[in-house]
Amino acid sequence: MMSNKGFPFYVSFIGLLLCCSIGYGQVAEIKAPDTSTNENAAAIRLFADAVKENLLGNSKEAEGLFTRFIETRPNEPAAYYELARINVKDNNPVKAIQNIRKAIALDTSNKWYQEWYANILANTQKDAEAAEIFSKMADKYSPSEQYFSKSIFLFLKTNNYERALVDLEKSIKLKGPEEDLLMQIHQIYLKQNNIDKAAKTLQRLIDANPKEGHYYALLAEMYLNHQNESKAKEILQKAEQKFPDDLSISLGLASLYKQKKDTVQYTSYINKSISNPTIDVQTQITLLVSYLQDRGTDSAARLNATQLIEKLLTKNPENAVLLALYGDLLSTQDHAKEAAEAYKKSLKFDNNNLNVWHQLLFALSDKANADSLIFYSEEALTLFPSSALVYYLNGIGHINKNNFKQGIKSIETAIDYQPTENKALLAEMFASLGDAYNSLKDYTKADKYFDEALKLTPDNATVLNNYAYYLSVRKVRLEDAERISAKSLELRPGEASFLDTYGWIFYQQGKFEKAKELIELAIVKNGQNADATLYEHLGDVYFKLKNESKALENWKIALSKDPKNEQIIKKIKTKQIDE
Repeated sequence: MMSNKGFPFYVSFIGLLLCCSIGYGQVAEIKAPDTSTNENAAAIRLFADAVKENLLGNSKEAEGLFTRFIETRPNEPAAYYELARINVKDNNPVKAIQNIRKAIALDTSNKWYQEWYANILANTQKDAEAAEIFSKMADKYSPSEQYFSKSIFLFLKTNNYERALVDLEKSIKLKGPEEDLLMQIHQIYLKQNNIDKAAKTLQRLIDANPKEGHYYALLAEMYLNHQNESKAKEILQKAEQKFPDDLSISLGLASLYKQKKDTVQYTSYINKSISNPTIDVQTQITLLVSYLQDRGTDSAARLNATQLIEKLLTKNPENAVLLALYGDLLSTQDHAKEAAEAYKKSLKFDNNNLNVWHQLLFALSDKANADSLIFYSEEALTLFPSSALVYYLNGIGHINKNNFKQGIKSIETAIDYQPTENKALLAEMFASLGDAYNSLKDYTKADKYFDEALKLTPDNATVLNNYAYYLSVRKVRLEDAERISAKSLELRPGEASFLDTYGWIFYQQGKFEKAKELIELAIVKNGQNADATLYEHLGDVYFKLKNESKALENWKIALSKDPKNEQIIKKIKTKQIDE
């Protein structure tokens, strides 16, 4: 719907007219001088030579010849006009104005001289004077429309709204109640905060276009913008009865109920707008995206949007954009498997969208989908062989398969392609190399890459936690590990896995009571999602505190969550910990 922010369209359009006029000009109507005497014939030859030199681009020679002509024929306006044109070409507006004024003084009826003069004034920021000339020309000469367009533009530019209104009304008499003219009048009244006249102007549009529903929506929008909800509602409800399928009316009602914070009605009219059978699928997608951006992280809105897309897909099952959007929505609702299927279908119909490939690969980035991640990332690389992110995700797929060397190779290639200004992603890549080298027990390289990651993003809490945990498991640099882990918790207080890391560092330092306190807090924070590692760690802590029954209790809980874990099985069987 249209906004009330000024005159951008009209300004650029009329400005173009002015530029074209001054750039190319009009050839003035020149009265042929008398050639009945030798003196006159010589003057005409002089004038012709001047014109010739000007056409050849020899402006200095032409200027000299026109000046000599004027010395012999000072009352010939055409010479002054030609000099003014040369002056403009030479970027000398002062002399151009002087010469064109002389031409006009000698021939007051020549409209081309007046138009040229007005254009020079407009292009030298003498807008008010230029506007007056164009306005007078519009009253006097045909076609009037072009002169009114210029005068209106310049009156608006100089904030002379009253004169602009006069010429706009004159232009309407000539051209009829056209939308651009009436909308300019409407905008002027809004600038003057004259809501009554602004509304009456829109009513003129409605009266002139009785079968167009969107003018009602414009009128309602104006009232809504000025906090008159009841008037806006009255107009829109009346319009809805006349135009039940008009998109602008349903969007207007959605806007009304949004402002009233009536979520039920707002959603109803948004759904009606998006499902409008008279609009194409691209418009439906645009409205859907706008709705999602407006509602942000609202889970109910996402669910509603998902249902809307499912309906749209029944009629547009091969629309790649719609399928990709469906995948995005499913991803935000933690339906990674379904999201991946939607992305695959989208790529089936358009495999040239790198962003959709990225989204598919992210949806497959868990360990359970390692084979699929490798397969689809390799397919993506055939289309986008220099995509750093695709190489990186290919590396993650191999790491998830414990194929660390190939994973490292892919991530190193990703780093080669990755622009250095994206520090966050580059840090992720370095941290992933740290994880991989740690798994290969190449701890020197592991620590090197974690340090590289933290140089780029020193406040990356996840990298800080992982680095600290690996150090604690290796029982090295425990003071550094404690400091790094503490910082991660400063950044994300109460994070369960971070609490476990911090607790495990104290365990390795022999501070078992402190370790127990932190790991138990981590289990509480995780609730039912507390994993086997947490309970195994707590069992180990109790073992060190010489509470065997509690140790066994927690190891058994750990085993119930990870039944094939041989290390936990051995602890339960031997009632010992291998140090």
